[in-house]
Amino acid sequence: MAKKKVDKKAIKKDISEMPNEILKTDPAELHPDQGGDVKDGPGHAFMPGPEKIIVPDSANSIDITFEQLKATRTFANAKKLMPKEWPLEHYNFIQNIMDIAEEAGIPARIAQITVPISGIEKISESEAVAKGLNADDADNTLIRQFIGRIDLGDEFVSDLWSLSIGFMYNKNGIEVCLGTNITFCGNLTLYGEAVHYKNFTRNGIELGEMFVHIESWMKDLEGINEVNTKLLKRMQNVAIDWTDDASKFIGHCLREAVRKNYHKGNPFPLNQGQVSKMASYIIDKEHEFQDSPDKDAIQETLYHLYNSGTFILTHQDKFEERFSSVKEFTEWFEEEWLIPNEPHAILGDDVFGVKE
Repeated sequence: MAKKKVDKKAIKKDISEMPNEILKTDPAELHPDQGGDVKDGPGHAFMPGPEKIIVPDSANSIDITFEQLKATRTFANAKKLMPKEWPLEHYNFIQNIMDIAEEAGIPARIAQITVPISGIEKISESEAVAKGLNADDADNTLIRQFIGRIDLGDEFVSDLWSLSIGFMYNKNGIEVCLGTNITFCGNLTLYGEAVHYKNFTRNGIELGEMFVHIESWMKDLEGINEVNTKLLKRMQNVAIDWTDDASKFIGHCLREAVRKNYHKGNPFPLNQGQVSKMASYIIDKEHEFQDSPDKDAIQETLYHLYNSGTFILTHQDKFEERFSSVKEFTEWFEEEWLIPNEPHAILGDDVFGVKE
């Protein structure tokens, strides 16, 4: 099947003109949801059916489908004017990414859209009563913040990770990144980003330019995937003693959190509270390894330590810092733990010089 050519002029056009044009699109006319199953988790709920957005009392966040998102109230309807930080309706932003992937012949799939409860804005009870509306109906609900993931096909999937696009609408604006989604232990939305763009701060870019970058990603997925997986495989090649090295790692992170966050003003991605949570996570994993019937076949590596840090960062309260914090942690971990501990000699699949 011939690939359709991406219209760069349409993508690059002034984004200020795009909302008025794109907002005319009826959500029902967009492509059907290509999303997969979404599972419940701690403090997390899955929303059945596209027509209701119900907020459970005990949940910190909920997962919704793309169909549900398209059914929610638009910014243009809720705010009468598109906010500066979100100049494009969220479902159109995601749909544009899916269209670029389709035109490049990439079998992309919307795998996850997670919404923090604080990012859900429903019509007021008084308005609902006065107008005879149900506040739980999707079209009476505005989604102001969410984070999501688009997987890019089986070609870029392994047992432990897959190449994915992450996207986020937060209080500051819109972010998108391309990197490795780590699926080890069922973690959600973990990125060792290869590239990361946003439409705010001094280094931010316009959305039109952001789509041009996304188009270029689709043309070089094999190269980007090779770079990302190479880093993670290097981590896997360094065996550790889970008890001894994990304790040293926790101590190192705690020292960095105190020294940088409180004394030198150059922040460390993890604060003291997060290091404590990471320590608890590591202890739980240690028990899982010890109780596993396959424990004799399990070899703990630097990859497991790295994953413990990224797990905490992608579940942190500061929703809008998830992408950038993981990227900073990845760079620190490679410099401080991977490079100094890498084997000095590698022959095929046999690794020598591993720490004892």
